[in-house]
Amino acid sequence: MAALVRRLGELLARGPNRIALSTAMRGTLSTTVALALLPPLGFAPLTYPAVLGALATSLVDVGGPYRTRLLAMLAQAIGGPLLLLLGGTMVSYGWIAAALMAAIAIACGLIRAFGSGGTSLSVNMPIAFLVGVQIGQMAPARETLWAMGYGSGGLWTILVTLVFWQLRPYRRLEQEVAGAWEAVASLIRESVSVGEQSVVGRHRREQRINAALLAARTAVERAREVVGDLRAGIAGPGTTVAQLMVLLDSAAGIGATAVTIAETAALPDGDLSIRGAEMVDACQAVARKLLDGKGELPLEALRAAAGQARSPAQQAPERPDAPVLGQALRYLEDADQALGMLFGSRRRIPHLIHLPLSHRLPRGTVSDALRAHLTPRSAIFRHATRVGVVTACDTALLVHLRLPHGIWLPLTSLVILQPDYGGTLTRALHRSLGTIVGAVIAGALLATVHGTVAYNVTIGALLFAMLLVIRRNYGYGITFLTPIVILLIGMSSAQPWIDLAERVAYTVVGAALALAAGYLLWPQWERDQLRDRLARAIRANQAYVSAVLQALTPGGEPTDLVALRRQAEMAVANADAGFQRMLAEPGRRVQILPVGFNLLVHLHRISRHATALAALIDGVQSSSAAGPERPPGQLRDLVETVFEDIGRVVSEGRSPVPWPSIAARLAELAAQLTPPNEQMPASRVALLVGYLMNDLTGMLGAAGYYQGGAAAQVRAFAPSS
Repeated sequence: MAALVRRLGELLARGPNRIALSTAMRGTLSTTVALALLPPLGFAPLTYPAVLGALATSLVDVGGPYRTRLLAMLAQAIGGPLLLLLGGTMVSYGWIAAALMAAIAIACGLIRAFGSGGTSLSVNMPIAFLVGVQIGQMAPARETLWAMGYGSGGLWTILVTLVFWQLRPYRRLEQEVAGAWEAVASLIRESVSVGEQSVVGRHRREQRINAALLAARTAVERAREVVGDLRAGIAGPGTTVAQLMVLLDSAAGIGATAVTIAETAALPDGDLSIRGAEMVDACQAVARKLLDGKGELPLEALRAAAGQARSPAQQAPERPDAPVLGQALRYLEDADQALGMLFGSRRRIPHLIHLPLSHRLPRGTVSDALRAHLTPRSAIFRHATRVGVVTACDTALLVHLRLPHGIWLPLTSLVILQPDYGGTLTRALHRSLGTIVGAVIAGALLATVHGTVAYNVTIGALLFAMLLVIRRNYGYGITFLTPIVILLIGMSSAQPWIDLAERVAYTVVGAALALAAGYLLWPQWERDQLRDRLARAIRANQAYVSAVLQALTPGGEPTDLVALRRQAEMAVANADAGFQRMLAEPGRRVQILPVGFNLLVHLHRISRHATALAALIDGVQSSSAAGPERPPGQLRDLVETVFEDIGRVVSEGRSPVPWPSIAARLAELAAQLTPPNEQMPASRVALLVGYLMNDLTGMLGAAGYYQGGAAAQVRAFAPSS
């Protein structure tokens, strides 16, 4: 039990979990205060709509820059009541209500172009209209009362959120950056674990490293987006945000160093497995200081190891892991210095920078984004139209058949439909199963706490649990949301059991309609886009690998390897995500799977090995002296030729022209390669370059250059007719 409590405390202390906890606490406070205070104050009729308005506004606050979050919540708190009133007045005009539902769904669907906050708004705004339709049908002449309660709940939620923001204006940013450092620590932990040496063991280790690398990259990019957007809106020096950017750059750098550790951990000439544990402790110490504002980084052991590694030649031979240890220490020292400046000055109240809520986007940004998606070629526009059609049909059924509690029919279709069919199928399963399990929980609660003091307490606990998990696992969130809605309805319903059964039935039917719409109405199949995604990943890796090899060429021009690495990693991640979505699609082409899977495996490896080599190069000062053409230049030319031909084969969807094996030539050039600087250990350079060449040869085989049967499979990437 003590171990379980300790483990729970460690989980709750992490940056992303603290973000989820603070979000859940704000949302729960907003909704439960309305639930607890309005009835005793004589405003009982406003309770249910106020709770719904507070809940909807809380769900719209999905994180990100302060200004974007505030605008999204204001749009929901002000626009929601207006749409609710509109829905209530249109209930007597069935076809007009359906047409308005379609128009609102399409207009709100286009808001997806503005990111995650827009995605949440595109769902919650149409829901307000549906609530008005249902209220106008079941309780005529109460639309105004509901609009007042809905709006007051939304504005109250905004007030609570702003109070939290002003108390700790940079707290969310610090938590985001801490989450990035924790993800990097997890990556280092996986990197130093050698594991089993069997084929299966090595494959599993590679999968764990890829997953940790993806998590670290996602965390760093998410924090970079949030901090960078806030920085763009600050006038003046912006010391706090500048130090947070330094911390993010250091996290990204030490993440690249972790990749080097992962690829060279099996070498017998280093002590990185031991030093890796010390780097994990240091990264976690950075995260703890960001979250708690106190603590020191344990860098003494790393400094001692790096000092030994840099011992003069006359005292001790150079250690092969010197560049890796020195680079890791440099990034950690940069982070330590940034933390000192951050917490040394930010506690002085006059130096706090107020939230840049008045900063505006450049003129034309919003209109240009909307215009770009007002075309049938836009996936966002097609998805918005699909949602508009199916919800309009559901609304027409709701109005003409006067379905009691029929709001769950269009509401389910609205929240389940996703731009890709695989996402729609997954969301439908989560929604249906979550509703059924939640209905069972609601039934048990209705039989036990209905009419007791524990009723409101139970609703508050379920609200907290729902807000805590819904953005991480939609199915769990719906499992908690279903009993919340049933218990709220049960306050004034004479037949809550019938309401529960109707909700389950309408949810299942709405999910089926959403799946049918996703399949029949302008579907966007991932198998038709996989070819282009793979081609972009191949070209991005070509540019990155070429730049890395250029850095090994004496006299080569310096290149921004960090930017090229980000582009290559993001392109491979996008292709991988598209491949995973394709697996959930019906009627997929079996011949695509082995070709796409093998290409992605080798692209992941190439990106990782190039990152490891680039981090090794960055750890020392490369020689810039010009010299005669050497194997690096020849190797780079051959590698570029291979990448270009594979990219054309995949992008054009044709069979490759068979090549003679170039493995021997690649191995010959790689063997002649010598580091341009004596500080770079030749064993590690040779190992990583050898990995790159092996993966390049493997990618040729995956694309069908050496096997006639596999060659014909590349044509499977041609678009469906």
